[in-house]
Amino acid sequence: MENEQHLEALKRLLCEAAGCESTHSSDFIVMMAYVRNRTKQAIGVNTLKRFYNYGGESAVPRSETLNVLAQSLGYRNYTDFCEHHQTDGDAQSSDVVLGTHIATKDLRLGQNVRLRWNPGRECLIEYLGNDTFRVVESQQTKLAAGDTFQASFFALGHTALLANLIHGDSSFPLYEIGKKGGLTLVEIASE
Repeated sequence: MENEQHLEALKRLLCEAAGCESTHSSDFIVMMAYVRNRTKQAIGVNTLKRFYNYGGESAVPRSETLNVLAQSLGYRNYTDFCEHHQTDGDAQSSDVVLGTHIATKDLRLGQNVRLRWNPGRECLIEYLGNDTFRVVESQQTKLAAGDTFQASFFALGHTALLANLIHGDSSFPLYEIGKKGGLTLVEIASE
């Protein structure tokens, strides 16, 4: 049952990240281009259609295909995706964390947000109020712990524009993250 939940989560997140549904034949062309752009690997339109049970033909893709699909969302492989999306008996808790966007108006002072983008970049940021954030942790990115910036929202599948970034002794009026396919993870970090 849990494997089915992971497959459904992968389908949903791939649609969100590619910016399409799985209701029209053209959606699968968009998905195919998204996956190729993000991973430099080709997944066929018919493979995607079978994965989404489009036209009544259903099949679980090979593990290699699942790995590529998970990589297009910023994960190392499908196993990494599944580990990240473990359920604890409350399927709704994943839906809240995995919303398509986070707006600062919905955050509490001191609350942390985790952002991920390709290739393999990740940041944990703390909300300081007034649309201002401080970087708490940073992996494989130019942002560093202690950097501050302003932003109003973060949306899955879109770049994020950080205003008034202060990085060490330097400041930048505008800084963009997620240029290669947008943010692959936007979540409120557990406290």
